Amino acid sequence: MALGLGAATVLDLLVLRFLVRGKITEDHWKVFKFGSKVVNWGLILLWATGLGFLTYYGAFDPAKLGNEKIWAKMTIVLILTVNGGFIHSVILPRVKKQIGRSIMEGLPSSHRSVFIVSGAISAVSWYVPMMLGALPQLNFAVPMGTILVAYAALLGSAILFAHALLFVVPTGSSEEASEDVALSAKFA
Repeated sequence: MALGLGAATVLDLLVLRFLVRGKITEDHWKVFKFGSKVVNWGLILLWATGLGFLTYYGAFDPAKLGNEKIWAKMTIVLILTVNGGFIHSVILPRVKKQIGRSIMEGLPSSHRSVFIVSGAISAVSWYVPMMLGALPQLNFAVPMGTILVAYAALLGSAILFAHALLFVVPTGSSEEASEDVALSAKFA
């Protein structure tokens, strides 16, 4: 988990850096590509260990399969996996096309929103399972639904915060920036 979490955090920070300033170079793209491979391996290891624990519990300690925290964690990791597939099939190819430009330059608002939502899902979905693993007090004490509602609230907050950044961070195009300022003024 630490491998994937660390690489995902580095990639999220790189994306944030390119939201604020800077153009993506070929070298930056190589870092994104390498980092995404590390994240993939981290996710594979996360699934392998999770399924290994489930197998062990099923064979030697079936009572632990009744711990709803485990199933909430597995659900969140499934969401993380689906989002990872989306990032690799949609987001990363788009980042590669942005070489020579800032990460959001020339992208319509809908595409910028997809970038932001996917990044928020990634960040929250890596950290929540780690926190769940670090809190044995939740074992057999908190229902899966409660954990998933808390996860959804964190995710919603992260998505709203990230979208707020779209209104304050220039996208690289002065025409689009003035369009974004006008749009944010409508909602103020």
